[in-house]
Amino acid sequence: MQARISIFGRRLALAVATIAAAAAHGEINLLGTCPAEDSSAGMRIVWHSDSPSCELSCGPAGKKAMPIKSAKTKTPVEYSGRTEYWQYKAELRGLKPGTQYAYTVREPGGASVSRTFRTAARDGAFDFLWMGDVHSTPKSPDKIKSVERLLAHAEAAAAKRGGLSFVLFTGEAVKHGQTYSCWKEWDRCRATREYMMAMVPGNKEYYRDEGKKRWHDKWFASARNNPENGAPELAGTYWFLYGGVLFAGLDTLAKEGREMDEETRKSADKLQLAWLGQVVKSQKGRYRHLVVFQHYPYFKKSGPCSYGGYDFWREAFDRLGVDFALSGDEHAYVRTPPLRGGEKADAGTVYAVCPEIDSHMREPRLASGEGAVAVHDENSSSYGACLFSVDRNGMTMHYISPDGKICDSVCVKPKRRR
Repeated sequence: MQARISIFGRRLALAVATIAAAAAHGEINLLGTCPAEDSSAGMRIVWHSDSPSCELSCGPAGKKAMPIKSAKTKTPVEYSGRTEYWQYKAELRGLKPGTQYAYTVREPGGASVSRTFRTAARDGAFDFLWMGDVHSTPKSPDKIKSVERLLAHAEAAAAKRGGLSFVLFTGEAVKHGQTYSCWKEWDRCRATREYMMAMVPGNKEYYRDEGKKRWHDKWFASARNNPENGAPELAGTYWFLYGGVLFAGLDTLAKEGREMDEETRKSADKLQLAWLGQVVKSQKGRYRHLVVFQHYPYFKKSGPCSYGGYDFWREAFDRLGVDFALSGDEHAYVRTPPLRGGEKADAGTVYAVCPEIDSHMREPRLASGEGAVAVHDENSSSYGACLFSVDRNGMTMHYISPDGKICDSVCVKPKRRR
């Protein structure tokens, strides 16, 4: 009897130890690449893990990877479905421009996950894909298939110019920012695994899982590792340089956040306006084009929308020389000609709205616009993405349909910047 108890005790201890090991060495989630201020020589990495002892290694693709130091924080914010985890962040520096890199995160228990990214080339020629409004959720897995279908079209179009460099995303990647399973669904996407992803939050990143309430940017911030150079107290704002283009991300949701600092909420737009001017001034001489991206649009089909704030931003955009002002939320493609002071002007700003990406991808029916709008989706029910080609002659935006057709294009030449 004593022997049987002893055997049972050893088995019980082994089972407990196995469970403890599994808890300590769980899966790696939300591993992805974010831009660095100078994305020709750096990148930023983020991931979540059950383990407090993850190891990161990185190197040029096909060559030896070197260990990289990372910082970790225990559960910076609780998600619905994920109340304990370690958030890891790392900043890679001294990278070689125009190079494909691969990196791997390993846990002590043996689990490992790998990703890739490309640094900006010094010659300033590159292609990037602009997408938005996926609303990923495990209940609709075909949405990720739609993303990857458009990604494949963009890759094919960019192949003859050296390939796709990164993906820009103007919000609503997930259906509920607080729901961890939505972020894990987004993590399945090849766009997040093989490319640097530059994102700003949309209203759904602010949502709690129990209702469509705009609440806070803390879930978005925990899932990303964007440069810490944004407007005060606004985690969704930041800037970065890529191949001679200055990108500035704005957060149009902050003033509607329910749990954010009251002063930040009230002055969010003014804080960002002042910040944008400071960024442009500080980066003078380092860029040829300026792109501002946010979630809420500046225009509807026939004029300024109530929450887009074209009248608020246009004087600053004219003065600062913004080339493209990109947005989402309307779920349909809309584009203006270059505008300055509300009128067409060769040296103005192109305002554009990214179409939605859903599981039932239909071809667009584009029509002429009204007022300041040049082109819009006639039935507001088509889907697609936009491919940008950048070189020393200018920036060209192409609207790609679900079947890979180029439906609309617009080019902006470099401005004379003082």
